[in-house]
Amino acid sequence: MSNIKNDWPTKNREAMLYRSALASAAKKTGLNSVEFEKAGIPYEEVYRSSSRKLAAETAKGFRAKMDDPTDLSDWGKQMTPELGREAFGMEVLESNKDCFAMDMHFCPHLKGWQDLGLSDDMCAKLCDLAMTGDFAMAHEMGYELENPLRLANGDPVCRVIYRRKAEK
Repeated sequence: MSNIKNDWPTKNREAMLYRSALASAAKKTGLNSVEFEKAGIPYEEVYRSSSRKLAAETAKGFRAKMDDPTDLSDWGKQMTPELGREAFGMEVLESNKDCFAMDMHFCPHLKGWQDLGLSDDMCAKLCDLAMTGDFAMAHEMGYELENPLRLANGDPVCRVIYRRKAEK
């Protein structure tokens, strides 16, 4: 039996469609990962490498939309549009120039993996791989990222905390 709780209500039609699209994409990643493992094909570093490349490209787009890329409250506005807040059950904990922190009560990616019947261990592994992109994005933006809580690890929320890098 799973120790992962990943359920957060929404009646917002667009949020439900967004969740469904993200879960479908995550299912493909999950199925590929299972098949790679069955075949004995190492895939983790390829996944991490492609996530880092995509994060670099995506960061350029975010940076172009931001008034001040060093202001984490501006980053938070980019990272949490209304649809995303509803789809992920986001709760902003802190938003200022130096820190943007939020809890997510639902993860559509995790839902896709759960729908496949993947083990808690495999869900945690896929979450770790997926978070490579988030950490790479933070790096590309010049931020530090902490992820002390994860739904896929059985925690009650997924907590992400972006901070400005300390001046050297």
